[in-house]
Amino acid sequence: MSPTERQLLLQRLVAAAMVVLLVPVFVAVAAVADEQPIRSGEPAPRTVFAEQPVQVTDPEATEVAQRQAAEGVEPVYTPDREAQSAIVRDVREVFTATWEVRESDADEEDAAAPAPLHAVQREELSLLEPELDEEVVDALVSLSDSDLEVVERETISIAQEFARQRVSEEEIDALLDDSLPVELSLRSLPGDSGVRITLPVLQEHLRPTVTVDPDATAAARDRAADSVDEITATWRSGEAIVREGEVVSAMAARAIDELGLTGGSPWTAWLTATAAMLLVTAVAGIYLSKMQPIVWVTGKKLLLLAMLVVLYAALVVGVAAIVDATSAGWLFAVPAGALAMLVALLVHPVIGIATMLPASVLVLLVRPNAGSVALFAAIAVLFSVPLTTTIAKRSDLRSATLRAGLAFPVIAGLVALVFGPQDDVLVAVAAGAVNGLVSAIVVQGAMPFLETLFRLPTVTALLDLADRNHPLLRELETKALGSYNHSVMVASLTERACREIGADPLLGSVAGLYHDIGKVRQPHFFIENQQGIANPHDDLEPRVSATIIQNHVIDGVEMATEHRLPPEVVACIGSHHGTMLVSYFYDKAVRAAGGDRDAVDESAYRYRGHKPRSKEAALLLLADCCEATTRAMAMSRGTLPREEIEGTVDRLLQERLDDGQFEECDLTFRELQRARDTIVESLVGIYHPRIAYPSKQEGDAGGGRSVGGEDPTPTPPPVPAPPRR
Repeated sequence: MSPTERQLLLQRLVAAAMVVLLVPVFVAVAAVADEQPIRSGEPAPRTVFAEQPVQVTDPEATEVAQRQAAEGVEPVYTPDREAQSAIVRDVREVFTATWEVRESDADEEDAAAPAPLHAVQREELSLLEPELDEEVVDALVSLSDSDLEVVERETISIAQEFARQRVSEEEIDALLDDSLPVELSLRSLPGDSGVRITLPVLQEHLRPTVTVDPDATAAARDRAADSVDEITATWRSGEAIVREGEVVSAMAARAIDELGLTGGSPWTAWLTATAAMLLVTAVAGIYLSKMQPIVWVTGKKLLLLAMLVVLYAALVVGVAAIVDATSAGWLFAVPAGALAMLVALLVHPVIGIATMLPASVLVLLVRPNAGSVALFAAIAVLFSVPLTTTIAKRSDLRSATLRAGLAFPVIAGLVALVFGPQDDVLVAVAAGAVNGLVSAIVVQGAMPFLETLFRLPTVTALLDLADRNHPLLRELETKALGSYNHSVMVASLTERACREIGADPLLGSVAGLYHDIGKVRQPHFFIENQQGIANPHDDLEPRVSATIIQNHVIDGVEMATEHRLPPEVVACIGSHHGTMLVSYFYDKAVRAAGGDRDAVDESAYRYRGHKPRSKEAALLLLADCCEATTRAMAMSRGTLPREEIEGTVDRLLQERLDDGQFEECDLTFRELQRARDTIVESLVGIYHPRIAYPSKQEGDAGGGRSVGGEDPTPTPPPVPAPPRR
């Protein structure tokens, strides 16, 4: 068994295990709800009613409430007289020290005009006030006596103002950051002394003027805690203590325990659900292997299918919980339509129809008597899947989910009216409306996540990749414009050919856009990107040139994988040349060997990809070589007659048929012929002969521009160069 086969087998086993092991867990929860135990802090598996009046106290909740009340009391503050006095005293001492330094050196000052104090004065002031920064010391000793008096007066005034305020430890930062700058702006301080002296001095010496009174604070908090009453809960006889699906509170669990209604944990329903899921899984495996082999050999789709069934089972159990708490009509909210649409879009429409089986069976496992709801689930599946088959853009997806959402209430109402419960017809209609809304949200919300997680080539994923603003396409356009233009043309040819034979045109178009992204790593080694530069292959050995040309396929696969493009697109990139020969450099090597082909290793000159394995990949290979060859011919002659285009396409097609490039895909000769005709028609439409009109300069004498507005300047003879591929 090959590694690929082992991986596929493992994926099948995991998918089966998910359904057989996980689905019964959810089903058993609903099926044995009346037997499961009630535990505090967990969702209640059933509704429990009080058989007699019961009242319980919750000491934990009471303690929490008391603690919260105590913590909500603000601390009690008392004035700190010493701190208030110290603020003014410390600020005053700064200026006292400054005056002392000035007076000690007054004899050395110039009496005619103020002059800076000596360096010794700065040193003395720093010794007297070591907490002051050097910049503050310099500013103080540099002030004139008159300015110093003003600064001293205003600074002490501000300190006194703040000392009179009640400022706690938590408020001191706000005072310094907010109030102090405002106060400075209101004072008449000389120059920038407010910023250089007053502000740092006050920041250094301001402190809280109140302190917490621990005794008073503790007493206030004790009073707040004592004012909280005990938290109790009372249930009357017959009143629901807890309903199914609700989280069981501690008091509800205590009340249920006092009444002896905790319950047990049987396994009978688990075994029944497991047996049912084993049967469903076996039937599904046989169906997929016989009717949908493409899905059966795609492990990721099997895993996705299993995951969706498990999630659907969980949602059915959730809806059943709502039913127990409200009305049986709400069971029509089971999202069978959402399951079917997601499977149809992500896996295959035929598999989407087949989900009718698990959709109905799971409803009956959870609610054995809900035959009408199982019928509704089957109808919802049959109605929803066809809506997904015409989706070609994201607006179509919104339209499909909208139409399904509008239909579900009608279907639910009719089924309830005919098969019951007739008393809950209006509730069933409401449940159908909720079903439609939830389905629209789930389908549109889950699609991008799932298609990215499993790298699936869904319509919406391919539409996103077809956006020319994708990073890979932007990089290709920026670094290899010629290759980008070629890719756009190939995408168009491939899309038309796919549409003609019934293949996926969107996948073909996207594969065409990305097939040459590997050229961005060495763009100038490809002829379409060599405008205005010498051909670098002229100085290389044929083997080296061939390797560079071959590597763009390998690089493209690597880049596509790094950007998580769907594997189907990556496969098209890896096979867009198949295993063809890089004939230009092979012939060059043969000529260098004197014409001896045996002296040249042909395998070294073949592309290292793989042959196309899908119709889209095969058509991409054909469209790529046809577009490149005809474009190269048209560059030297301007236009091409139809018969020459047909001859070129036929020759290229025959070469690839003779080389066995289509052996691994399921294309028929009839489909190849139809694709060939479509490609020819497309190329004729591009390179058809154009009528030349007289130019303004030449009048009616001749010459001129074509209908398409092309430059009439004669094209110079082509420079010999390697082919585009």
